[in-house]
Amino acid sequence: MEVVWGKKAENSYFKELERINNYHSQKEVENFKKLVDQIIYNLKTSVLEGKVSQKTKFNSFVISKQTTLYFDVNKEKSRLELLLFWQNKEDPSKLIEFLKEFE
Repeated sequence: MEVVWGKKAENSYFKELERINNYHSQKEVENFKKLVDQIIYNLKTSVLEGKVSQKTKFNSFVISKQTTLYFDVNKEKSRLELLLFWQNKEDPSKLIEFLKEFE
């Protein structure tokens, strides 16, 4: 399965790495990167599926208590599209706005 990083996913991923680096250590940044790589691998090989949001119809997977990954799976095209890394403490109404852009 092909993995496609959307622009918002890429930007929000690097913002999250920056946030971790500012509040924690470089080791925590590396741990987060490894965790994300492992989760993406498991999603693309269908070991993990995440859950589908009733409001947005997109899949999500909680990476940590601070961060959730939103993604879409197109089985016909064998494609996993990463949409957004979301900080869970943010306003949920903003999340809905962001995800509506992908519909």
